[in-house]
Amino acid sequence: MVRKAVILAAGLSTRTYPLTVKKPKPLLKLANEPNLSHLIRGLKGAGIEHVILIVGFERQQIEQKFGNSFEGVRIDYALQEQALGTGHAVLQAENFVKGEPFMVLNGDDLLLPDALKEGAKTVPSLIVAWHHQPQRFGVVEVANGYVHRIFEKPKEAPPKALVSTGAWTLPAEVMDWLKRLTPAEDGEIRLPDIMSNLVQIGLKAVVTEDGWMPVTYPWDVLLATKHLLNLWGTNRIDNLLPPQVLGEVHPTAELVGDVRVEAGAKIGAGAKVVGPAIIGKGSFVGEGCDIVRTVVGENCNIKQGAHIEDSVLLDNVQVGEDTEIEWSVLGDNVVVGSEVKVYSKVPTGITVRSVVKGQLVDTGMERFG
Repeated sequence: MVRKAVILAAGLSTRTYPLTVKKPKPLLKLANEPNLSHLIRGLKGAGIEHVILIVGFERQQIEQKFGNSFEGVRIDYALQEQALGTGHAVLQAENFVKGEPFMVLNGDDLLLPDALKEGAKTVPSLIVAWHHQPQRFGVVEVANGYVHRIFEKPKEAPPKALVSTGAWTLPAEVMDWLKRLTPAEDGEIRLPDIMSNLVQIGLKAVVTEDGWMPVTYPWDVLLATKHLLNLWGTNRIDNLLPPQVLGEVHPTAELVGDVRVEAGAKIGAGAKVVGPAIIGKGSFVGEGCDIVRTVVGENCNIKQGAHIEDSVLLDNVQVGEDTEIEWSVLGDNVVVGSEVKVYSKVPTGITVRSVVKGQLVDTGMERFG
Protein backbone atom coordinates (compact mmCIF):
# COMPACT_ATOMS: atom_id res chain seq x y z
CA MET A 1 0.00 0.00 0.00
CA VAL A 2 1.31 3.46 -0.92
CA ARG A 3 1.05 5.86 2.02
CA LYS A 4 3.32 8.72 0.96
CA ALA A 5 3.36 11.25 -1.86
CA VAL A 6 5.90 13.82 -3.02
CA ILE A 7 4.48 16.96 -4.65
CA LEU A 8 6.85 19.11 -6.70
CA ALA A 9 6.12 22.75 -5.85
CA ALA A 10 9.49 24.50 -6.01
CA GLY A 11 9.64 25.98 -9.48
CA LEU A 12 9.43 29.53 -10.77
CA SER A 13 6.51 29.47 -13.21
CA THR A 14 7.20 32.13 -15.83
CA ARG A 15 4.72 30.88 -18.45
CA THR A 16 1.81 31.79 -16.16
CA TYR A 17 3.05 35.37 -15.67
CA PRO A 18 1.67 37.75 -14.54
CA LEU A 19 -0.45 35.47 -12.31
CA THR A 20 2.62 33.91 -10.67
CA VAL A 21 5.09 36.80 -10.45
CA LYS A 22 4.77 36.81 -6.66
CA LYS A 23 2.97 33.50 -6.05
CA PRO A 24 3.96 29.83 -6.47
CA LYS A 25 1.84 28.28 -9.22
CA PRO A 26 0.55 25.46 -6.97
CA LEU A 27 -1.24 28.18 -4.98
CA LEU A 28 -3.20 29.42 -8.00
CA LYS A 29 -6.86 28.99 -7.22
CA LEU A 30 -9.07 26.69 -9.26
CA ALA A 31 -12.73 27.08 -8.27
CA ASN A 32 -11.60 29.28 -5.36
CA GLU A 33 -9.26 26.66 -3.87
CA PRO A 34 -5.47 26.43 -4.33
CA ASN A 35 -4.61 23.57 -6.64
CA LEU A 36 -2.53 22.04 -3.85
CA SER A 37 -5.69 21.74 -1.77
CA HIS A 38 -7.40 19.78 -4.56
CA LEU A 39 -4.37 17.51 -4.94
CA ILE A 40 -3.95 16.74 -1.25
CA ARG A 41 -7.65 16.00 -0.83
CA GLY A 42 -7.51 13.67 -3.82
CA LEU A 43 -4.42 11.95 -2.42
CA LYS A 44 -6.17 11.45 0.91
CA GLY A 45 -8.99 9.68 -0.93
CA ALA A 46 -6.35 7.45 -2.57
CA GLY A 47 -5.05 6.34 0.83
CA ILE A 48 -2.13 8.76 1.15
CA GLU A 49 -1.40 9.73 4.76
CA HIS A 50 1.81 11.75 4.41
CA VAL A 51 2.67 14.39 1.80
CA ILE A 52 6.14 15.85 1.28
CA LEU A 53 6.07 19.22 -0.48
CA ILE A 54 9.22 20.12 -2.40
CA VAL A 55 9.40 23.90 -2.06
CA GLY A 56 11.62 26.68 -3.35
CA PHE A 57 10.23 29.89 -4.86
CA GLU A 58 8.19 31.81 -2.25
CA ARG A 59 8.24 28.73 -0.03
CA GLN A 60 6.89 30.67 2.95
CA GLN A 61 3.55 31.20 1.20
CA ILE A 62 3.04 27.45 0.85
CA GLU A 63 4.23 26.70 4.38
CA GLN A 64 1.96 29.35 5.88
CA LYS A 65 -1.04 28.02 3.96
CA PHE A 66 -0.65 24.33 4.77
CA GLY A 67 1.41 24.12 7.96
CA ASN A 68 2.19 20.63 9.26
CA SER A 69 -1.15 19.03 8.35
CA PHE A 70 -4.05 19.56 5.99
CA GLU A 71 -7.41 17.92 6.63
CA GLY A 72 -5.80 15.01 8.43
CA VAL A 73 -2.86 14.52 6.04
CA ARG A 74 0.61 15.01 7.51
CA ILE A 75 2.66 17.64 5.67
CA ASP A 76 6.45 17.94 5.61
CA TYR A 77 8.67 20.20 3.52
CA ALA A 78 11.93 19.66 1.66
CA LEU A 79 13.83 22.54 0.07
CA GLN A 80 15.13 22.43 -3.50
CA GLU A 81 17.50 25.39 -3.52
CA GLN A 82 18.29 25.19 -7.26
CA ALA A 83 16.09 24.10 -10.14
CA LEU A 84 18.11 21.03 -11.08
CA GLY A 85 15.33 18.84 -12.45
CA THR A 86 12.47 16.66 -11.31
CA GLY A 87 14.74 13.80 -10.29
CA HIS A 88 16.84 16.13 -8.16
CA ALA A 89 13.64 17.46 -6.57
CA VAL A 90 12.50 13.94 -5.65
CA LEU A 91 15.88 13.21 -4.05
CA GLN A 92 15.28 16.04 -1.58
CA ALA A 93 12.47 13.93 -0.07
CA GLU A 94 14.64 10.85 0.53
CA ASN A 95 14.74 11.20 4.32
CA PHE A 96 10.95 11.39 4.51
CA VAL A 97 10.22 8.49 2.14
CA LYS A 98 12.43 6.10 4.14
CA GLY A 99 12.45 3.05 1.93
CA GLU A 100 8.75 3.02 1.01
CA PRO A 101 7.00 3.22 -2.36
CA PHE A 102 5.60 6.68 -3.03
CA MET A 103 3.70 8.81 -5.51
CA VAL A 104 5.18 11.85 -7.28
CA LEU A 105 2.96 14.65 -8.59
CA ASN A 106 3.51 17.96 -10.31
CA GLY A 107 1.99 20.57 -7.98
CA ASP A 108 1.07 22.78 -10.94
CA ASP A 109 -1.51 20.51 -12.56
CA LEU A 110 -5.01 19.42 -11.58
CA LEU A 111 -5.53 15.68 -11.11
CA LEU A 112 -8.97 14.44 -10.14
CA PRO A 113 -9.44 12.02 -7.23
CA ASP A 114 -10.39 9.05 -9.43
CA ALA A 115 -7.18 9.36 -11.45
CA LEU A 116 -5.07 9.55 -8.29
CA LYS A 117 -6.84 6.55 -6.78
CA GLU A 118 -6.13 4.44 -9.87
CA GLY A 119 -2.53 5.61 -9.99
CA ALA A 120 -1.91 4.64 -6.37
CA LYS A 121 -2.98 1.03 -6.95
CA THR A 122 0.05 -0.11 -8.95
CA VAL A 123 3.80 0.21 -8.30
CA PRO A 124 5.37 1.31 -10.57
CA SER A 125 2.90 3.22 -12.71
CA LEU A 126 2.54 6.45 -14.66
CA ILE A 127 -0.75 8.29 -15.15
CA VAL A 128 -1.12 9.15 -18.83
CA ALA A 129 -3.80 11.13 -20.63
CA TRP A 130 -4.92 11.97 -24.16
CA HIS A 131 -4.11 15.53 -25.22
CA HIS A 132 -4.79 17.50 -28.40
CA GLN A 133 -1.46 19.39 -28.16
CA PRO A 134 0.91 16.48 -27.40
CA GLN A 135 4.01 18.36 -28.55
CA ARG A 136 3.81 20.36 -25.30
CA PHE A 137 4.46 17.25 -23.20
CA GLY A 138 6.21 13.90 -23.12
CA VAL A 139 4.48 11.63 -25.64
CA VAL A 140 4.14 8.12 -24.24
CA GLU A 141 4.52 4.87 -26.16
CA VAL A 142 2.26 2.24 -24.60
CA ALA A 143 2.02 -1.45 -25.49
CA ASN A 144 -0.15 -4.04 -23.73
CA GLY A 145 -0.89 -1.61 -20.94
CA TYR A 146 2.73 -0.78 -20.14
CA VAL A 147 4.87 2.28 -20.88
CA HIS A 148 7.88 1.55 -23.08
CA ARG A 149 9.20 4.99 -24.01
CA ILE A 150 8.62 8.70 -23.47
CA PHE A 151 9.44 11.17 -26.25
CA GLU A 152 9.99 14.55 -24.59
CA LYS A 153 8.17 17.39 -26.39
CA PRO A 154 8.58 16.01 -29.92
CA LYS A 155 8.58 18.55 -32.75
CA GLU A 156 6.37 16.25 -34.79
CA ALA A 157 3.41 14.57 -33.09
CA PRO A 158 -0.05 13.38 -34.11
CA PRO A 159 -3.01 15.72 -33.52
CA LYS A 160 -3.89 13.72 -30.40
CA ALA A 161 -1.70 11.38 -28.38
CA LEU A 162 -1.13 9.87 -24.95
CA VAL A 163 1.14 12.09 -22.86
CA SER A 164 2.73 11.86 -19.45
CA THR A 165 0.95 13.74 -16.68
CA GLY A 166 4.08 13.65 -14.53
CA ALA A 167 2.20 11.63 -11.89
CA TRP A 168 4.20 8.54 -10.96
CA THR A 169 3.88 5.77 -8.39
CA LEU A 170 7.40 4.54 -7.73
CA PRO A 171 9.24 1.83 -5.80
CA ALA A 172 11.64 2.74 -2.99
CA GLU A 173 14.63 1.75 -5.18
CA VAL A 174 14.08 4.89 -7.26
CA MET A 175 16.18 6.95 -4.84
CA ASP A 176 19.22 4.73 -5.48
CA TRP A 177 18.64 4.83 -9.24
CA LEU A 178 18.46 8.62 -9.22
CA LYS A 179 21.66 8.95 -7.18
CA ARG A 180 23.54 6.84 -9.73
CA LEU A 181 22.52 9.06 -12.65
CA THR A 182 24.99 11.43 -14.29
CA PRO A 183 23.43 14.91 -14.58
CA ALA A 184 22.63 16.16 -18.08
CA GLU A 185 24.71 18.91 -19.71
CA ASP A 186 22.49 21.54 -18.10
CA GLY A 187 23.12 20.00 -14.67
CA GLU A 188 19.63 18.56 -14.30
CA ILE A 189 18.56 15.12 -13.11
CA ARG A 190 15.17 14.22 -14.55
CA LEU A 191 12.74 11.53 -13.49
CA PRO A 192 12.31 10.17 -17.04
CA ASP A 193 16.05 9.42 -17.04
CA ILE A 194 15.30 6.27 -14.99
CA MET A 195 12.82 4.99 -17.57
CA SER A 196 15.02 2.02 -18.47
CA ASN A 197 14.92 0.80 -14.86
CA LEU A 198 11.14 1.21 -14.67
CA VAL A 199 10.50 -0.44 -18.05
CA GLN A 200 12.60 -3.41 -16.98
CA ILE A 201 10.31 -4.14 -14.01
CA GLY A 202 7.12 -3.15 -15.86
CA LEU A 203 5.81 0.44 -15.77
CA LYS A 204 2.00 0.29 -15.83
CA ALA A 205 0.17 2.92 -17.89
CA VAL A 206 -2.82 4.27 -15.98
CA VAL A 207 -4.97 6.02 -18.59
CA THR A 208 -7.31 8.82 -17.55
CA GLU A 209 -9.73 10.25 -20.09
CA ASP A 210 -10.35 13.64 -18.47
CA GLY A 211 -8.92 13.37 -14.96
CA TRP A 212 -5.94 15.62 -15.69
CA MET A 213 -5.86 19.30 -16.55
CA PRO A 214 -2.38 20.80 -17.07
CA VAL A 215 -1.98 24.38 -15.85
CA THR A 216 0.81 25.71 -18.05
CA TYR A 217 -0.55 29.07 -19.20
CA PRO A 218 -2.92 31.68 -17.71
CA TRP A 219 -5.88 30.46 -19.79
CA ASP A 220 -5.46 26.99 -18.28
CA VAL A 221 -6.75 28.42 -14.99
CA LEU A 222 -10.05 29.11 -16.76
CA LEU A 223 -10.18 25.71 -18.46
CA ALA A 224 -9.36 23.77 -15.27
CA THR A 225 -11.86 25.77 -13.24
CA LYS A 226 -14.64 25.20 -15.77
CA HIS A 227 -13.80 21.50 -15.83
CA LEU A 228 -14.25 21.30 -12.06
CA LEU A 229 -17.50 23.25 -12.13
CA ASN A 230 -18.90 21.07 -14.90
CA LEU A 231 -18.36 18.03 -12.65
CA TRP A 232 -20.23 19.64 -9.77
CA GLY A 233 -22.72 17.23 -8.26
CA THR A 234 -21.08 14.10 -9.70
CA ASN A 235 -19.34 11.44 -7.66
CA ARG A 236 -16.06 12.13 -9.47
CA ILE A 237 -15.04 14.99 -7.22
CA ASP A 238 -15.19 15.31 -3.48
CA ASN A 239 -13.11 18.47 -3.18
CA LEU A 240 -15.84 21.00 -3.94
CA LEU A 241 -18.50 21.84 -1.42
CA PRO A 242 -22.10 21.25 -2.53
CA PRO A 243 -23.91 24.39 -3.69
CA GLN A 244 -24.90 26.45 -0.70
CA VAL A 245 -25.68 30.03 0.22
CA LEU A 246 -23.81 31.35 3.24
CA GLY A 247 -23.68 35.00 2.20
CA GLU A 248 -26.35 37.68 1.89
CA VAL A 249 -28.61 37.66 -1.18
CA HIS A 250 -31.02 40.56 -1.82
CA PRO A 251 -34.67 39.41 -2.10
CA THR A 252 -34.86 40.65 -5.70
CA ALA A 253 -31.62 38.95 -6.76
CA GLU A 254 -31.84 35.67 -8.68
CA LEU A 255 -29.68 32.57 -8.36
CA VAL A 256 -30.08 30.10 -11.24
CA GLY A 257 -28.63 26.59 -11.15
CA ASP A 258 -25.71 25.54 -8.94
CA VAL A 259 -24.46 28.69 -7.23
CA ARG A 260 -22.28 28.88 -4.15
CA VAL A 261 -22.29 32.18 -2.22
CA GLU A 262 -19.55 32.04 0.40
CA ALA A 263 -19.61 33.57 3.86
CA GLY A 264 -19.56 37.36 3.94
CA ALA A 265 -20.41 37.73 0.26
CA LYS A 266 -23.28 40.04 -0.76
CA ILE A 267 -25.41 40.02 -3.90
CA GLY A 268 -27.27 43.26 -4.61
CA ALA A 269 -30.78 44.09 -5.80
CA GLY A 270 -31.78 42.75 -9.20
CA ALA A 271 -28.50 40.93 -9.73
CA LYS A 272 -28.53 37.55 -11.45
CA VAL A 273 -26.01 34.74 -10.93
CA VAL A 274 -26.21 31.78 -13.31
CA GLY A 275 -24.42 28.59 -12.33
CA PRO A 276 -22.29 26.78 -12.10
CA ALA A 277 -20.79 29.77 -10.29
CA ILE A 278 -19.04 30.71 -7.06
CA ILE A 279 -19.07 34.09 -5.31
CA GLY A 280 -16.12 34.16 -2.93
CA LYS A 281 -15.87 35.22 0.70
CA GLY A 282 -16.35 38.92 1.33
CA SER A 283 -17.12 39.75 -2.30
CA PHE A 284 -19.82 42.18 -3.43
CA VAL A 285 -21.93 41.85 -6.58
CA GLY A 286 -23.67 45.15 -7.26
CA GLU A 287 -27.19 46.03 -8.30
CA GLY A 288 -28.30 44.67 -11.67
CA CYS A 289 -25.12 42.69 -12.33
CA ASP A 290 -25.12 39.49 -14.39
CA ILE A 291 -22.60 36.84 -13.34
CA VAL A 292 -22.75 33.81 -15.65
CA ARG A 293 -20.75 30.56 -15.26
CA THR A 294 -18.04 32.49 -13.46
CA VAL A 295 -15.94 32.12 -10.32
CA VAL A 296 -15.47 35.31 -8.30
CA GLY A 297 -12.63 35.14 -5.78
CA GLU A 298 -12.42 36.58 -2.28
CA ASN A 299 -12.96 40.27 -1.47
CA CYS A 300 -13.88 41.30 -5.00
CA ASN A 301 -16.05 44.35 -5.75
CA ILE A 302 -18.23 44.18 -8.86
CA LYS A 303 -20.13 47.42 -9.36
CA GLN A 304 -23.61 48.11 -10.66
CA GLY A 305 -24.61 46.80 -14.08
CA ALA A 306 -21.46 44.79 -14.79
CA HIS A 307 -21.79 41.66 -16.94
CA ILE A 308 -19.23 38.87 -16.43
CA GLU A 309 -19.49 35.60 -18.31
CA ASP A 310 -17.39 32.39 -18.44
CA SER A 311 -14.52 33.95 -16.50
CA VAL A 312 -12.35 33.57 -13.42
CA LEU A 313 -11.67 36.46 -11.07
CA LEU A 314 -8.97 35.76 -8.51
CA ASP A 315 -8.86 37.66 -5.20
CA ASN A 316 -9.32 41.40 -4.54
CA VAL A 317 -10.49 42.23 -8.07
CA GLN A 318 -12.45 45.44 -8.75
CA VAL A 319 -14.78 45.77 -11.75
CA GLY A 320 -16.40 49.11 -12.62
CA GLU A 321 -20.00 49.94 -13.53
CA ASP A 322 -21.49 48.59 -16.77
CA THR A 323 -18.30 46.77 -17.71
CA GLU A 324 -18.55 43.62 -19.86
CA ILE A 325 -16.06 40.77 -19.45
CA GLU A 326 -16.19 37.32 -21.03
CA TRP A 327 -13.88 34.31 -21.28
CA SER A 328 -11.14 35.98 -19.24
CA VAL A 329 -8.86 35.43 -16.26
CA LEU A 330 -8.34 38.42 -13.95
CA GLY A 331 -5.44 38.04 -11.55
CA ASP A 332 -5.18 39.12 -7.93
CA ASN A 333 -5.71 42.85 -7.30
CA VAL A 334 -6.70 43.66 -10.89
CA VAL A 335 -8.74 46.86 -11.34
CA VAL A 336 -11.02 47.23 -14.39
CA GLY A 337 -12.69 50.61 -14.86
CA SER A 338 -16.27 51.48 -15.78
CA GLU A 339 -17.86 50.87 -19.20
CA VAL A 340 -15.00 48.65 -20.35
CA LYS A 341 -15.68 45.85 -22.84
CA VAL A 342 -13.29 42.90 -22.99
CA TYR A 343 -13.57 41.16 -26.36
CA SER A 344 -12.95 37.42 -26.64
CA LYS A 345 -14.02 36.39 -30.14
CA VAL A 346 -11.81 35.89 -33.18
CA PRO A 347 -12.85 35.10 -36.79
CA THR A 348 -14.59 31.76 -37.18
CA GLY A 349 -12.23 28.80 -37.45
CA ILE A 350 -9.28 30.60 -35.90
CA THR A 351 -8.11 29.98 -32.35
CA VAL A 352 -6.84 32.76 -30.10
CA ARG A 353 -3.08 33.32 -29.92
CA SER A 354 -1.33 34.86 -26.93
CA VAL A 355 2.21 36.16 -26.45
CA VAL A 356 4.08 34.18 -23.78
CA LYS A 357 7.73 34.98 -23.04
CA GLY A 358 8.03 36.75 -26.38
CA GLN A 359 6.53 33.94 -28.45
CA LEU A 360 3.08 33.58 -29.99
CA VAL A 361 1.32 30.58 -28.41
CA ASP A 362 -1.89 28.98 -29.66
CA THR A 363 -4.37 28.77 -26.78
CA GLY A 364 -6.44 26.17 -28.61
CA MET A 365 -9.51 28.23 -27.65
CA GLU A 366 -11.91 29.97 -30.01
CA ARG A 367 -12.68 32.54 -27.31
CA PHE A 368 -10.36 34.12 -24.75
CA GLY A 369 -10.26 37.71 -23.52
